[in-house]
Amino acid sequence: MSGCSEQKMCVNTEQSVNVRDRAGRIEDAPLLKGISVLVVTSGHDATDHRIHNKLACSLKRMGADVAVVGHLEHPDPGEVRIITVPKATTRMRRFLLQPWRCLWAVRKAHPDVIHFHDAEMLITLPVLKMIRSRCKLVYDVHEDFANLMLIRDWLPAGMKGISCALIEYIEKNLALLADAIVGVTPPLAAKFSNRRKISAYNFITRDFFEEAKKTAESPLKREFDLVHLGTLNLRRALFLAEVLAKFHKTRPGGKSLIVGASREVSEKIRPLLPSNCTLVGEVPHTAIPKLLGSARVGLDVHPWPGAHLNVALPVKICEYMASECAVVSSVMPVLSTVMQGAGGRLDGMNIISGGQPSDYADAAVELIQAMEKGGHPGGELRAFAFEHMIWENEADKIGGLYLELMGRR
Repeated sequence: MSGCSEQKMCVNTEQSVNVRDRAGRIEDAPLLKGISVLVVTSGHDATDHRIHNKLACSLKRMGADVAVVGHLEHPDPGEVRIITVPKATTRMRRFLLQPWRCLWAVRKAHPDVIHFHDAEMLITLPVLKMIRSRCKLVYDVHEDFANLMLIRDWLPAGMKGISCALIEYIEKNLALLADAIVGVTPPLAAKFSNRRKISAYNFITRDFFEEAKKTAESPLKREFDLVHLGTLNLRRALFLAEVLAKFHKTRPGGKSLIVGASREVSEKIRPLLPSNCTLVGEVPHTAIPKLLGSARVGLDVHPWPGAHLNVALPVKICEYMASECAVVSSVMPVLSTVMQGAGGRLDGMNIISGGQPSDYADAAVELIQAMEKGGHPGGELRAFAFEHMIWENEADKIGGLYLELMGRR
């Protein structure tokens, strides 16, 4: 595997470029010095890890003047300025009212760039184009919002197809008013017809890698055999419960962990889970490296093909890898592309095409048995992720996009 080793990694916390001062002397200047940015979210907490810690803090390190606009449920980390708006109390208020609340909160601001993260913010673009004609508008696409309507538990079955088609039409056409698109994967960015678009994978920060290295146990000392991280709709949660039941039947003394399931989903699946399974609700992102460092195998179950999966790369898989967990995952085309493009298949990752609960359980057992024979498949995955899945490299792409939008070299 090519590239620098972990021990030799250089962390560039202040990205800069060479510029000439008025006397013609060359000096270093922050890459985005003099550019003001509003990072706006109508649906996420202002301290959301992808929005705050990754994007906003990276832009600040590049020299931009940054503020995050959104509701605040958790303590303000104090790293970048936060402009708060009330939290939407219903989905209807989020989609129809919250974008205008965000816009009103910054009505006196005159940023160079507004970088927004939620599809509902698109309804404000016609107004923004009129009142902030010189401001550059960047739409950050996290997920296939339209096709996700097909799996939403809260949407009536008869409305799912109609909602998907309508939202896709509205999203793509309103997005044409944006000056650029940032997609979390190349296929997601490619869905839009805008002239300027880039992909910036939601990879792992160097800080996460460092914290994971400090807190991770060796494979046989880890408390849990299996972990599932992140949200689950009810259908997937029930499938996961079956996977864990099969696994614990094969390994009666094993232990498993589910982190991040909603209260409603947890209540539904709790009676179905083996006694050795621990349920943990939402946790701060800072707690994730230690939790993952206590598990041998990370699970990601998507046994039913869906259009939204064709453009997705779940960040949980990257975090498993960074934490030296082996991985059992459903087929993900983008994940396959990343792995193949950077070296091919790794023994620490078992990929299941569709499959039954027993297939996922058996794949996990196989990886754990390899560890019991002295192997460390998660270590191989961490090394791969450390070389190919670094967030700061993706942030550089966004910095370059800003320079292009502002007409700078």
